[in-house]
Amino acid sequence: MIMESAQIKGIDSTERVTKGYLKKDAYFEVKESIMTHGKQHAKTDFIVELNGENSSTNVISRSVARDTSKQEFFSTIAGNTACSGHSECDAIIMDDAIVNAQPALNANNIDASLIHEAAIGKIAGEQLIKLMTLGLTEAEAEEQIINGFLK
Repeated sequence: MIMESAQIKGIDSTERVTKGYLKKDAYFEVKESIMTHGKQHAKTDFIVELNGENSSTNVISRSVARDTSKQEFFSTIAGNTACSGHSECDAIIMDDAIVNAQPALNANNIDASLIHEAAIGKIAGEQLIKLMTLGLTEAEAEEQIINGFLK
């Protein structure tokens, strides 16, 4: 199963809870793209249990938080058999926003192979300068970077 979701502005507060319980040879991929601004709040909670042999999951979140918005990302993968799991959360933080990322891996079997990655940071000044030398304004360059990141 492959699931994709997007929240690009327009919603004051959301809480998404996604759970998956995988059996033998099952694959579950979930991707989300989120952009918050103003005083918006977005919370994501992914819970995946890899219960069947050779089951696998790939959980990916890409987000941009602007103004005074707040984002929370929780991802829990439990490897209960010979399986593989990957959780990735990448966020761009701007202005006075807050981003909290908490990936958790629970290896309950010696043959469970689980990986998590989390990165939160601002847009690099070098990226803006490069696009501005190509004729974009700072705001246009920022929007190009954000659009590319969320795709």
